[in-house]
Amino acid sequence: MSVTPQEDFQEFLDDDNGNLASGAHEEEDKDALPQDLSLGDLDITSSDVSLKGVEDELDTYAGHEVLRAILDQGCDPKEYGRHYEARLRQAELESIQDYLSESDNLVMLHQQISSCDSILATMEQMLGKFQSDLGNISSEIRALQEQSQSMSVRLRNRKAAEAKLGTFLDNLALPPALIDGILLAPPDAGFAEHLLALHKKLEFVRGNEMAAKSAAMHDIAPELERLRAKAVTKSRDLLMARIYQLRKPKTNIQILQQNVLLKQKYLVTFLRQHGQEVFQEIRSAYVDTLSRVLSAHFRSYLAALERLQEDLAGAADVIGEAPGGGVGGVMANLFARGANAAHRDAFALGDRGNILHHLEQAAIIPHVAESESKKAPFEVLFRSVNKLLMDTATAEYLFCCDFFQEDTIFSELFAATLAVVESALAASLQETFDLVGLLLMIRINYHHQLIMNKRRIPCLDDYLDRTNLLLWPRFKVLLDMQLSSMKAYTPPNFGQDPSLHFITQRYAMLTTSLLLLNADYQDGQMDHNIDRLRFAAMEVLLRLSKRFARRRLGTIFLITNFHHIVQLLREAASRGGHMAHAAGTSPPPPTAPLGASGAETIKEFEDQLTACTNIYVEEALVQQFGDLVRFVTEAEAAAKAGSVAEGSHAPGYGPQQAAPIMKDFSTRWTAAIEALNKETMKDFRSSTCGREVLKAAMTQLLLYYTRMLELLKRAGPEGAAVVRDAVTIPSIMYEIKRFNRA
Repeated sequence: MSVTPQEDFQEFLDDDNGNLASGAHEEEDKDALPQDLSLGDLDITSSDVSLKGVEDELDTYAGHEVLRAILDQGCDPKEYGRHYEARLRQAELESIQDYLSESDNLVMLHQQISSCDSILATMEQMLGKFQSDLGNISSEIRALQEQSQSMSVRLRNRKAAEAKLGTFLDNLALPPALIDGILLAPPDAGFAEHLLALHKKLEFVRGNEMAAKSAAMHDIAPELERLRAKAVTKSRDLLMARIYQLRKPKTNIQILQQNVLLKQKYLVTFLRQHGQEVFQEIRSAYVDTLSRVLSAHFRSYLAALERLQEDLAGAADVIGEAPGGGVGGVMANLFARGANAAHRDAFALGDRGNILHHLEQAAIIPHVAESESKKAPFEVLFRSVNKLLMDTATAEYLFCCDFFQEDTIFSELFAATLAVVESALAASLQETFDLVGLLLMIRINYHHQLIMNKRRIPCLDDYLDRTNLLLWPRFKVLLDMQLSSMKAYTPPNFGQDPSLHFITQRYAMLTTSLLLLNADYQDGQMDHNIDRLRFAAMEVLLRLSKRFARRRLGTIFLITNFHHIVQLLREAASRGGHMAHAAGTSPPPPTAPLGASGAETIKEFEDQLTACTNIYVEEALVQQFGDLVRFVTEAEAAAKAGSVAEGSHAPGYGPQQAAPIMKDFSTRWTAAIEALNKETMKDFRSSTCGREVLKAAMTQLLLYYTRMLELLKRAGPEGAAVVRDAVTIPSIMYEIKRFNRA
């Protein structure tokens, strides 16, 4: 057996120990061979080993890493070859020994393999037969599947045909129960079910062309038309009977609508779809009936409310009309509606604004109010009529939308009622001269629009807009009357009494009322009208002040009247100003209690009052302390014109000139203040206005005196000496406080 050099190198790579000893290993391998091993004729050795070409291969593999490692150790490669050849021979002998020891097992394994081969051959035959049988079953299954699919298609087709045919027959067949229910049975609760069944059949015939052309339809068409005509007739008779009930006196329309008519709205639905002519007849009958009934009710209600009306103002109730002046004046209004009519001021708002708190209160019941002998101003009656109108319109609009399934019918049946209310309002407005009441009605109408918007009922939008167009022009007419009366006012015998004028009282009341009713609305149109009133009032007061013989009396007149206006406006502003409204309907509050227009009005009159007060105070102080006032005024003017330095004084206005004035002031200042107090209280009749004017005069006196002392202090030592001998400011302030407390 020959071993090639490549195998020898491979054995070298598999050697784990890398032992390079050669002779000893060979001896050990020889000793390890079994001594009793007899191989017979088997020749497993060979001495014919050819090493031809080994040198060439060694040269070829001289650069190999393994060979280089062997050579690096200094070993002979031939010795390595012989060593591994011996090891290979030993492994071969061991392998043969293992083969011989397992020979019995190999024989048994051969027998078992032969037995298994015969068994597998038998199974192969069985499986081949089974495969043939499965092929036959598969073909049978495919045949059954095809038959099943065919049967399923036929079943679906038959079911579809059955459903269509069943629906067709159900919709065309006329059961005896349906015929009896339509022709013979009374229109009770079960009548609705028969109408519904008949409706479905009629709709089927109308929408199915195949059914309309079928022979079955030709057979039942006469009977179907007969049932339709009978159902329409019975529905008409029943609805007309219910509508005629609305015409009976003292019938509660809403209860009849809700409890009777709405339960039978299916009749109207059937007539709308299958009896259009009869439906139009029912519709016209309902419109005609409700139009007459509601218009008659409101006509009676308006007539009853007219007896409750309380007139608070007449044609002569204008700012520029003198009290008791002429026929139709204020006194005439006291008896406009009888001797027991309670007259109230036509320009004051009072508690009339509380009506805006109670917009949702129930309408007035006339006979109850008459039994209690109650009277009400026009705005209360206006609210009551519109409250009843809104509630009635809301209920009727919802009923029409539910019962007739349309809202256009409402406009037709409610037109007459709205015409009655509008004509009555227009006629009443021509006889109304209550400016405050008219503005209240405008605000009420505005909130009624908000209420209807909140209800989401648009049926009265046009009416409320038309009402607004009736109220505003009348308001403008009455406002123009007030302005014209002030412009045209010329007293025939104007006295010289500078007391409060009736024009001022009326103007202040009217303006306060208008501002209170406009504070939460900030209506630009109202702001303009309030400005017009203010200009007219100022013009007439200035014109009247010039009729006084003395200028001082004219100033007192203006102060008294301006003070009254400012005081009334301030009181209104201090009470809060805003008019409360129905919940959820009030607009955002203004920044000022009486609104921007109110703030501007107060400021204008306060400026005028301050200017007139200053004129009066200057004159009063000149009268009592003329030398002091003139010296301070002239000295300050001279010092300003000449640029006087510190420690000096203007020429002619030094301590020498001031000393006599200060001495005179020291000797009589208490008496002069007393005289000033008496004169002021006499001019203003000890009123609040007089006390405020006196306070302004005392304050101005103290300012003049303080300025006098400052002038002296800046004049150097001589001036300081005069100041030391002067009356002290605390003494003057104490005296002023004493008069103020008095």
